[in-house]
Amino acid sequence: MKIEDLYYPISDAPADDTNFDIEEWRQNNPMDYFKALYLVFSSVNWNQKIQSSIAMQAAFDCIYRVTRMQIPNTLFKFYSLDNNARLNKKKLKTLKRKQIFMSNIKDFNDPFDGKAFFYDPKELANIKRLTAHKGKLIDDFTAYHKGTALTENDISCMPMWAHYSNNHRGFCVSYDMKKPDNLHLCASTFPVQYTDQRLDVTSFMKEYANMLSSEIDNQISQGKKHITIDNLSIVYMDLFLCNIKQSTWQYEKEYRCTMATKSPGMPYVDASPKAIYIGMNCSEPNRKKLIDIAKTLSIPIYQMRFNDLSENYTLKAELL
Repeated sequence: MKIEDLYYPISDAPADDTNFDIEEWRQNNPMDYFKALYLVFSSVNWNQKIQSSIAMQAAFDCIYRVTRMQIPNTLFKFYSLDNNARLNKKKLKTLKRKQIFMSNIKDFNDPFDGKAFFYDPKELANIKRLTAHKGKLIDDFTAYHKGTALTENDISCMPMWAHYSNNHRGFCVSYDMKKPDNLHLCASTFPVQYTDQRLDVTSFMKEYANMLSSEIDNQISQGKKHITIDNLSIVYMDLFLCNIKQSTWQYEKEYRCTMATKSPGMPYVDASPKAIYIGMNCSEPNRKKLIDIAKTLSIPIYQMRFNDLSENYTLKAELL
């Protein structure tokens, strides 16, 4: 699908509803970043720099408010604990410091992560400043940000324990996304959209590269030594599209916290835990360490156990 083919009819804003149900709204209005791109770029006039910048910022601010409505009150993160004692120690220390480690996107387990869009550099090769680079404007968009995955799936989700907590040997942490301590985490967290389509953004990249080249030439002709580009359209595009994954990952119900690689505090983001859940097969030494951390943080900790008498496929969380 090409970016220039995106089209969405713009409906009138709904009337105020005193009986508004946020959970029902989330179910009926899953995040659509393709539509978000259309809304941002449909008001852009590349020849009117100031007006376009203001219009894009206004559209982005509106869309951002919508993404905040998509964030549940509580999100979960599953952690593995294996035979790597050094890595285990690092994970537990990070938990105790009330932080989450932010990984390089290229290290995620999905080879298409951050690659929901692409462009053909051959179409940009005749742009003066890109000729020597064979039309490549950016080699790897994922190099500019780090991320971590949270999930709406709670402790009853067996695949999450199996895939991300090495068969129940690790632990799970819940995070209150409305807690003031976690505002930075929440502000940088976006719902993931699942689709089978990648977006061809060649036409956008060509237009952006031409604008960039022209603006650089213009500022150089004015004798400016420091080039400043006010157009943030490529930032908006990357921010939206880096939160899209292929539909086979839909079971994860992921929410992605993404921050710039050079943001203050990287590679960590503050995240105050709400509760800790110890995996059913967690080793006794790791179990004791998690209990000590929960006491230090003054938060509840639960031991996951198999429920022999349940008619459902569920585990039970026993408060320790």
